[in-house]
Amino acid sequence: MLRLKRLTRIALSALAPVLITTGASAQAAYPERPVTVIVAWTAGGATDLLTRGLQDAFQKALGGQVVVKNAPGAAGTLGTAEAARAAPDGYTILISPIGPITLQPHRMKLDYSYDSFEPICKLVDSPVVLMGAPDSNYKSVADIVAAAKAAPGKLPYGSTGPGTTPHVAKLAFAKAAGIDIKHVPYKGSADVVQGLLTNTVELFTDQPNLVPQYNLTPIAIYASQRIPTYKDVPTMKEAGYDIQFSIWNTMFAPKGTPEPVLAKLESACRTTMTDAGVIEALAKQRQPIDFLDRKGTTAFIAAEFKKNGALLAEAGLTAK
Repeated sequence: MLRLKRLTRIALSALAPVLITTGASAQAAYPERPVTVIVAWTAGGATDLLTRGLQDAFQKALGGQVVVKNAPGAAGTLGTAEAARAAPDGYTILISPIGPITLQPHRMKLDYSYDSFEPICKLVDSPVVLMGAPDSNYKSVADIVAAAKAAPGKLPYGSTGPGTTPHVAKLAFAKAAGIDIKHVPYKGSADVVQGLLTNTVELFTDQPNLVPQYNLTPIAIYASQRIPTYKDVPTMKEAGYDIQFSIWNTMFAPKGTPEPVLAKLESACRTTMTDAGVIEALAKQRQPIDFLDRKGTTAFIAAEFKKNGALLAEAGLTAK
């Protein structure tokens, strides 16, 4: 019996390097099958447009097929929860804007939080745009304020759901201007745009790439100064309301994803955001690139989570 145990130990000792080498080789070969990128919003929406603008360059840099999966619902929390539950092997990742990661966890009990993920890289960041339909009657913030005061609670204003940046920006504007406007929530920005195009809603605030994509009317920028991609569009501050909001998008992997896989995803992300085709595509979308590496993104997300929690608490939108 002792001899058998000794032989077993010798066999396992001999096998250990092989197992370690095999595991390392498997990670080095990543990706060996398609990588799914979850977008927790409807197809044709702002984050979906961004993701598909990166798709070809990202899969080329990663060295494997990349598939985009739309999983909308509950202000982006359904798809985000799905990504958080995924196996931490690098084959399911998430591209998400500010809301599901640093706003919604403050508002409700969820199966995830911002620290359920490994940040990979920050992609873009831009002040949000107050927009109307292509033939909108509103050409200025003053037009909106006048219409809202003439018919309190009647002017329909779309959002991507309660507690999202489009909703919070609307609340801040209404409070600053002393107006009452009607909130109409949707599953995603593509749905709100359809509402604009069919005159179901008259106003919306969201990422800037929706304006050129759907020929919408930009009315104002939620920023302290005009931005190059919308140099002819005044800021909310110019209209008399010093309100600033931006929406960023970041790439994430589930918590526990192996270090070599994270490193490869980060490298592919860095390469993607310097790709000439991506730079041109995002310029057409009017999405300013704001790349941060893993370390920088991790610190950024933690700070955003804290800041947005305080913002929601002030607005009375946090969970009781």
